[in-house]
Amino acid sequence: MYLFLTILSYIFQIIPRKFALLIGRCLGTLIYYIYPLRKSIAMKNLDIAFPEYDRNKKKVILKSCYRHFGMVLVDFFRLPKVKRKKDKIVVNVPNNSVELMKSKSGGIILTGHLGNWEYIGPMLSIHNIKSAGVALIQKNSQSDRFFNELRISENMKVIPVNSGSKVMIEHINEGYYLGLVSDQNAGERGTDALFFNKHISVPKGAAAFHLKTNTPILLGFCILCKDLHYKLSFHELDLKGLPKKSDDAIVEINQRFTKHLEEIIREYPEQYFWFHRKWNRKIYNGISRY
Repeated sequence: MYLFLTILSYIFQIIPRKFALLIGRCLGTLIYYIYPLRKSIAMKNLDIAFPEYDRNKKKVILKSCYRHFGMVLVDFFRLPKVKRKKDKIVVNVPNNSVELMKSKSGGIILTGHLGNWEYIGPMLSIHNIKSAGVALIQKNSQSDRFFNELRISENMKVIPVNSGSKVMIEHINEGYYLGLVSDQNAGERGTDALFFNKHISVPKGAAAFHLKTNTPILLGFCILCKDLHYKLSFHELDLKGLPKKSDDAIVEINQRFTKHLEEIIREYPEQYFWFHRKWNRKIYNGISRY
């Protein structure tokens, strides 16, 4: 598996990016029509998020979503070339975002499964900004090794999700930005928030780390633009006027993040990963994975 993925990555690096992205779009289209994994879950999520849209419009969004992540997958395989700076600049990071990151001595980067989140850490590394991304451990050890090798660079670390909060806080205190993708259903371990007017459970991690380290939470999203370049921008989450009790403060921080995430998803619905069971699991009873 490791060898196969390495060869595939090499192939996508040597062919022109436009052609590689075309392959990605075609792959996404084929999956949509032939093997639409989690298509019914995604459509249910779109029903919840956009009740005002008719069925045809939701299908257009979903088909574009498959194509988008086909391109994102291809760009992920091309990441070694981007990190070596041997590709044309495919990610634009505005100067004000770079200045914001460098003006802080570490903190928390909070994002969602939107655009191309895998490019956030490596692009910060290119700008000499230290980050440590928290990542799930893949069931296949060989694919886990391959994906983490792609992510890691000079100023970019990968922290397994089961490393514990102590390790993560240590990295923040050492001046790293801890990267968290915090939009999956946290179940009983999370806090309640409204997302598209329906209750969800949000992970506590980012909010809790902020309260323990007194470092900023920066919202970062890497959006694919019409010219097929990415725009990676950051802004600081407003944390003024939080409740004094830590539990209440965590709830409020999570709601503010969720509100902002919803706003940007409404702007780029085709770039959001709709395939998770985002809301209460009971909503998806009787819905197949296909």
